[in-house]
Amino acid sequence: MGFEEVYDKYFARIYNYIRYRVLDRGAADDLVSAVFEKVLDNFASFDPARAPLEPWLFAIARNTLNDYFRRRRVRGWFSLTDREETIASGESVEGTAQRNEETARLLAALGELSEVERELIAMKFTLDLTNRDIAAQAGLGESHVGVILFRAMGKLRERLGPETI
Repeated sequence: MGFEEVYDKYFARIYNYIRYRVLDRGAADDLVSAVFEKVLDNFASFDPARAPLEPWLFAIARNTLNDYFRRRRVRGWFSLTDREETIASGESVEGTAQRNEETARLLAALGELSEVERELIAMKFTLDLTNRDIAAQAGLGESHVGVILFRAMGKLRERLGPETI
């Protein structure tokens, strides 16, 4: 499989994974670009005998995100670009306010989880990975991943209410 095929096949999944963790669309776009630059730079040296392609790609994405958060020391923010898009969409003020309140509640609840819990939730729900795939990529046991996800979702249910999750 060549780089173009890898890009076409994995772009949307990597973008969604990063966008879930970084609320600013511009920053997410820059990070996805950085991920694929790293992939392209290292593609010739990729050895499928050492690791499968997908875990290799998502390790690059995860490391790029970790570097970003280390540099920025932030967990996420709302950008003016997001507000401009809402205004342009014609969504009602009440609808926007309700959505913003729900988003703020979710972000606050996610902020109470550990970094590992947030990472596993992102992998589960934005990448739609199985617990086995998550375990392989995170270097954890499959049952350990299941326990972490179960407990993290329980914490979110407590914070947000069972009807929300």
